Amino acid sequence: MILKRGVKLQLIAFALITVIGVTIVSVNYIGIGRGVLGKQYTAYVDLTDSGGVFTNAEVTYRGVPVGRVGPIELTKDGIRVKLLLERGKRIPREGTSAIVANRSAVGEQYIDLQPSKNSGPYLDQGAAYTIPRRLTRLPVSTAELLRNVDSLVGSVDTRDLGTIVDELDKAFTGSAADLQSILDDTDRLLKTADRAYPDTKKLLDNSVTVLGTQRSQGANIRGFARNLNELTTSIRKDDPALRQTITNAPGAVDETHKAINQLAPTLPVLLANLTTTGQIISSRKAGLRSLFILYPVTVAGAFTVTPGDGTQHLGLALNIDSPPPCTKGYEKTKPRWPQDTSERDPALNVGCKDAHNSPSAVRGARNFPRDAITPYPQVPPGATSGAGFPQGGAYGTKGKGGSEAKGTGGSKGTQQSAAEPTGQLADGRLYLSYPADSVEFAGYDPSTGAVYGPDGKRYVMPRSAGTRQLGEEASWKWLLLGPLSQ
Repeated sequence: MILKRGVKLQLIAFALITVIGVTIVSVNYIGIGRGVLGKQYTAYVDLTDSGGVFTNAEVTYRGVPVGRVGPIELTKDGIRVKLLLERGKRIPREGTSAIVANRSAVGEQYIDLQPSKNSGPYLDQGAAYTIPRRLTRLPVSTAELLRNVDSLVGSVDTRDLGTIVDELDKAFTGSAADLQSILDDTDRLLKTADRAYPDTKKLLDNSVTVLGTQRSQGANIRGFARNLNELTTSIRKDDPALRQTITNAPGAVDETHKAINQLAPTLPVLLANLTTTGQIISSRKAGLRSLFILYPVTVAGAFTVTPGDGTQHLGLALNIDSPPPCTKGYEKTKPRWPQDTSERDPALNVGCKDAHNSPSAVRGARNFPRDAITPYPQVPPGATSGAGFPQGGAYGTKGKGGSEAKGTGGSKGTQQSAAEPTGQLADGRLYLSYPADSVEFAGYDPSTGAVYGPDGKRYVMPRSAGTRQLGEEASWKWLLLGPLSQ
């Protein structure tokens, strides 16, 4: 019988596919030729007993299959098991334990490799490594397990066991409906908890952040508790006065209500007029400040006229044209004598043109004190960050003219140079050392209460619970809202 050429080609292709498939199965699943191909490496385990393990049993690494058990050899005081392990599975060499385990009560045994670290060297590096006997563990034998069970059963007194069974029967008699209800409710509870698992997980994850911020605010919480203790102690001491105040409060409120009702026609008008008065006072703060400073001095000087010796001391100094009036800028303005009381429109296009430091009486809106119209507090010179601290902190030395800050002039116009600190990095922290005659200033952040010392450590200063911060009058809210400011 002559085969056609196409049939021959098909038979040859089928034979090649068969050979390739058998080779792949033999190498990957049976293990034939893995050592020749370099896909396997060997290791050994010393055991006192086989523990039921056998050749071609599975070898796992943390429960993941990584090889097979090879030949088992007898030694003088035990056995040596050869492990055929696959390359690519990096198993640490030192500290790895070999456990002979059972898959179930009646299942086959296998060897599980359990490492104590994740770093090298590894079993596939260098010569074949033998896991010592001290790092191995065998399963409990069936005979020993049966003996232990028999000892346990034999140690139970049958009369006591009967008493326990009788008491359990009495305890659960007639409670089948209640037990069924408990089981049903538990099942519904578990289903509800399963549906709410994403929210519960998110809550637990966020609680870590909340607890961390509460721990960082430990100094503030302790300060708040200490101040709260002082407050409650003061309230306890002043309890009679507080009770008397509360008792008198209704009468005072009633009288206040009557006074407001009687003032109702005129009180709104008065308050509206006081708004204008407040605006005028606010715009004249500089003048009022000067008045409050000079008024006590003037009153004190007035008593020098009558010192109490029976005579009066009075002097008169004429300060006409002291200082002289400003005339620059009024050249084209026609003078007006005091006797002329006729009505005229004021000239709005003229004003004093003298310099600010002129000895004459400099007037005009452009010469108004700048600090009197500033709508916000001025930052001290040189302060660019923090609560009025220079950026990077400040330090100074004590010179001949006294303690001088960096950048300020010393005595006789000389300028003292600041002592430079020396830094040293240790344990990941920067330690600054200052000369013995230097003075160091550290910035304090009032929003977090943190301050850094020269030793590189971070210190947290507690906030006073009485300060008016977030929460205003209810300062206790800062205990809960403080972590949100971080």
